[in-house]
Amino acid sequence: MQMQQIRERFSQVEQCVDAAAQMCEMSKDVPDRLRTCLNELEQESDHAVQVAEQQQSEEQIRQCVTKMEKIGDRAMQACSQGGYVDEQVQNAVRQARKAISTLKQQLH
Repeated sequence: MQMQQIRERFSQVEQCVDAAAQMCEMSKDVPDRLRTCLNELEQESDHAVQVAEQQQSEEQIRQCVTKMEKIGDRAMQACSQGGYVDEQVQNAVRQARKAISTLKQQLH
């Protein structure tokens, strides 16, 4: 995959992550664990974009995406184990996790 395509995909992932974080902020009934995961996901997403913009190796980019995927998994668990979580928040988290997974598949 070309670096420009990777940056575009990261942009899409970042939009999904940001949307999930915004939904989380707007909802009152979000477990702290989910908030923490989404904050970590935003930070790692920002880091991944920087790595891609600096045209680091694809291996470094893959590592960032793998880390994002693990954080996304924890966020999904927090949605299902944290009691009631608004359906819109759950959907936003699912979309972010799916975008990360799709990017990971495209990188391999």
